Amino acid sequence: MAEALLNRIDSEHFQPASASMSRGQLHPFAVEVMKEIGIDVSSNARRSLADLRDDRFDFAITLDEKAAGQKIPSTEVIRWKFDDPIALSDDPDKQLRAFRMVRDQISQRLRLFVIVEVRSQTIPAEVGLKAQAAQFASRPGL
Repeated sequence: MAEALLNRIDSEHFQPASASMSRGQLHPFAVEVMKEIGIDVSSNARRSLADLRDDRFDFAITLDEKAAGQKIPSTEVIRWKFDDPIALSDDPDKQLRAFRMVRDQISQRLRLFVIVEVRSQTIPAEVGLKAQAAQFASRPGL
């Protein structure tokens, strides 16, 4: 979710890449809540941290404590914590609401991150530099 959200928020200054502790498909509720805001992630598969081990990033944003303990090739690691929407309840309706809440929280933090980072950097227009950001989550499907 975070990669797609950052792409929507500011693909001019950032080239996001997401990874998880393991590969696999996104959780169906993650796909559904992203579709609600006009972002289709249905064909996206989760990459593992190992898939990005050779990439270099200006920033790495971890989304939970499990990912925070991983070695991440980055200049700056930013550690965010979000509730696990699956662990909040066994009720599918409550889980879906929790996915919406986490989606909105990630989006809000990314918007603030973009405002702070883009305003604090002087990026010469002729150079056309792009910062790379990676979001890492260990929970399945985020």
